[in-house]
Amino acid sequence: MKMKMNCNLMRTACMAFGILAWASAVNAATIPVTGWIVHNGTSVNGGTGSTPTFTAGDNVTLMAPFSDIALANDGDFIEGKTTLTMNTRTGTGINTLNTQLRVALLDDSVNGTLTANDFPNVGFIIEYTNVAAGGLIREQASTTQTNPFTTPTNIGNGTQDSGADSIQGANPGPVVFTLKLTRNSGKLDLSGSISGTDAVSTNPYLANYTLNGYSPTNGTFTFNRIAVLLADGVNAASASLSDSSVTTNVPEPMSLLLAIGMAFGGLFTTGRARGGRVHR
Repeated sequence: MKMKMNCNLMRTACMAFGILAWASAVNAATIPVTGWIVHNGTSVNGGTGSTPTFTAGDNVTLMAPFSDIALANDGDFIEGKTTLTMNTRTGTGINTLNTQLRVALLDDSVNGTLTANDFPNVGFIIEYTNVAAGGLIREQASTTQTNPFTTPTNIGNGTQDSGADSIQGANPGPVVFTLKLTRNSGKLDLSGSISGTDAVSTNPYLANYTLNGYSPTNGTFTFNRIAVLLADGVNAASASLSDSSVTTNVPEPMSLLLAIGMAFGGLFTTGRARGGRVHR
């Protein structure tokens, strides 16, 4: 009887881990991000929760929260994405947006609610540039910095647009930011892109970012915030965000309970099929 029970417990554990492994590998979930606020700077937040509009769109850090995503195992990933539109910019030369647009995935391990100027916000940043070297990849490791885009550490470079185009003009059109972090051998692999259209040449713009095997300074593998910087060279009368989301293959805690429930359900069914009852 004890041997049967042990076999059933082993079968249950295998089923639970198998379901979780399948869910992690196959069922990546995309979660809409809402609740954007002006975290640093001054701007009026209008629009809706999913498509906020900020007036003015200049010299501000915008931030939104989401539930903790912990990259606990190799292969776990998180990818943040948002689309920025800037309207009626002044000072529209080719260099005016250089280093002025950035996106970050961050972790606040202290505060339960996102509020302006709160901290810590540690994590990773990519920035737009039209310099030939490509935009910088940065890490914010300070646990006391109120603005995550202030004095981060440079840890790498992206690659510049292959056609030497830029994001420029009074109304540059949608700029899409993506930033992905994947746990690999106990470290992080970073990849991302900033894309849009050169309003002068009308050519597409695309810069890619890659950094593999990086050890986070604070051992940060949990993320719960996404942020966008519109620095003081943006000079837009207004700016808006849309299609903001995070995608991850990390199961939610409820998925774990569901997997265990399904596994024990399988055990119960097996027990009834074999002997009309679960063995005790």
